[in-house]
Amino acid sequence: MLNNKCPNCGESLSVFYLKQNCPKCNTNLLYYDLENRLEQDRIKAEKEVNAVNAFLYRLKLSSVGGVWQIIRLVLFFTPLLWMLLPVFTLNQGNSSFTFTLQGLIIGFIKGELQFDAVLNNKLYLLPLLTMVFIIIFSLAVIISSLFSCGKKSLVRNIIFSIINLAVLSVMTYLCVSSGLKIGTGLYIIFAEYIITFAMHYICNTKIKSRIEEN
Repeated sequence: MLNNKCPNCGESLSVFYLKQNCPKCNTNLLYYDLENRLEQDRIKAEKEVNAVNAFLYRLKLSSVGGVWQIIRLVLFFTPLLWMLLPVFTLNQGNSSFTFTLQGLIIGFIKGELQFDAVLNNKLYLLPLLTMVFIIIFSLAVIISSLFSCGKKSLVRNIIFSIINLAVLSVMTYLCVSSGLKIGTGLYIIFAEYIITFAMHYICNTKIKSRIEEN
């Protein structure tokens, strides 16, 4: 029933009316205009499928739809690799400690590093936060890049990359000001962040070209 009325003659029907046929014109309320309703359902389902396919196509085109997109996506993950190299070095007297991703993880697992001690010592806390921010903001840039087919996608990707670079620059400044030395891994990460800007422009051009071809 449609709006508690017979779809054929407009007879008002009680919400408790459960019979299959209209009491006035005997129209089958269940099967009335069934073909048209099925056609509408088919059109609706087709639109939904097309929308999903369009979304998946844009997602694929943004991430692995070409050589440059693949290179960009790989670059987003490599900061994790470069953090296996020295990120910072702390020299205290005759001893030194090199901050690497695996070194921090192993140190916490083995109990050589205690969270309370790290939180209360900025010489350990600042490098740890820097590496955490590298991971978090790298993921943000990755997610943003997956939607590079929109009109404002380039601007959005550039903004995320600027924030990423700015946060890393500030944290690095704080670490160096505290007496830490920059390691090889961090230099490479900075270089990749700068390269990322060029990659956004290149990928945006390639994506637009592919869309226009289709």
